[in-house]
Amino acid sequence: MRVDPGVKQWTGFVALFVVACGGGGNSGDVRAPDAMGGMANSDASTGGTTGSTGGHTATGGKSSSTGGQASGGTASNTGGSSAGTGGGQATDGGTGLGATCKNAPPVCLKNTKLPAKAPALSLGTFTNISPAVVPFNLPNVFTQALATDGCDVSTLYLTIDGFDTVAAKAGLYKSTDAGATWRQVSQLDEPIQVVVDPANSQHIYAVDGVRGNTEGFWTSCDGGESFYQTDAFKNLGTTQSLFQYDTYDIAVDPKDFNHVLLSFHGSWGWTDTKWNTNSGVLETPDGGDTWVVHVPTNGWGTGHAINFLYNPKLGLGDAKTWLLGTQGDGMWRTTDAGTTWTKVTDSNIQHGGGDTYYDHTGHLYASTASGIIMSTDNGVTWSSLTLPVNGGFNTVFGDGVSVYAAPDFSNSYYYTSPEGDGTTWTQYNQQAFGSGPFKVGFDPVNNILYSANWTVGMWALKVR
Repeated sequence: MRVDPGVKQWTGFVALFVVACGGGGNSGDVRAPDAMGGMANSDASTGGTTGSTGGHTATGGKSSSTGGQASGGTASNTGGSSAGTGGGQATDGGTGLGATCKNAPPVCLKNTKLPAKAPALSLGTFTNISPAVVPFNLPNVFTQALATDGCDVSTLYLTIDGFDTVAAKAGLYKSTDAGATWRQVSQLDEPIQVVVDPANSQHIYAVDGVRGNTEGFWTSCDGGESFYQTDAFKNLGTTQSLFQYDTYDIAVDPKDFNHVLLSFHGSWGWTDTKWNTNSGVLETPDGGDTWVVHVPTNGWGTGHAINFLYNPKLGLGDAKTWLLGTQGDGMWRTTDAGTTWTKVTDSNIQHGGGDTYYDHTGHLYASTASGIIMSTDNGVTWSSLTLPVNGGFNTVFGDGVSVYAAPDFSNSYYYTSPEGDGTTWTQYNQQAFGSGPFKVGFDPVNNILYSANWTVGMWALKVR
């Protein structure tokens, strides 16, 4: 793990903390653009994009055609105030989510057919569908997350990150042909997680942290072309005395896309006169218009994963049952929306993040720094599973028939177990990867597993 000291300016003082991210990184700068304008509609596989379409005027920044971001504040194209050094991104005139996404009719095409130009996939073999413009051959260039669109099987999103955002061509990439071609959208320069509303293709959340100029919680109402931050989120530093921009993970209520949980990479900073080295959970019931602060338990540290333990289809959990994974204090469960927490296992998450997955029988799996664990009582108790390899896992996922996992180290293979089992794991095929997946998604119509693999890009697998 690489750690670099970083300095962040916030509300009149300098907060010094250690940056330790998915693979390490440079210190972050909170001099963010205002509203995130769109990139030009050119295919990213043919070269860099420009900021001429839906973009903004940079002040002291690099041209977005080279992948860079403005280092100073930029003028808002939606009515917000300009952002200066030390954070505070402008929103759409301060109207928040209520006047943009919520009141607009949802766009859900319900497209279940792949286009003719979609990548040709062979059954049982992973195919590389990474954006051609991203230099995964260079050191410290990596992907951390992907998202599928529940309304359109052709639409995919991929986050690209790097120690040098320009060299890495970092940002949010979108494909509308199942990964055949990609283009960079918006001006987010270090997105870590991205999720799409299953009932509205235009409604997207992204979290950005660790480094870069666009940290924080972002909302898009136009399919990722542009993003904004609500005033309520920006004002948390003043109203709640915490540093809220260095986001790390996001969880969305499976029954309500406006109900969101955030966890954080860095400490929350000063609370009154005391320096708080931990971070907790932020909750919004309305897509970012209002926020509830759930203070950390002493010893949690920071750099957490957050998940809802809620599967309405299986009748498990509810919107108040959550699981927080730490990197040094095990995993903690709450059944009252963060009022009280109970430690349920000493297992820590792998550096970078941790995921959970319910199989169709109700078995709950979680990825950890030492392997995969399983619960048969919705996270109250856990047992460690025996896989052919030991090591850290960032994600675990399933397709309704099999559960998949791969460790985060060189020459890693994928391993599978029948859903409902979890005790018998076998190597999936003979393909070895330079690093395992950070995030996995699934197209249940076409039976395609999509995998974002840290330093080796985006891969697609036809499973049936």
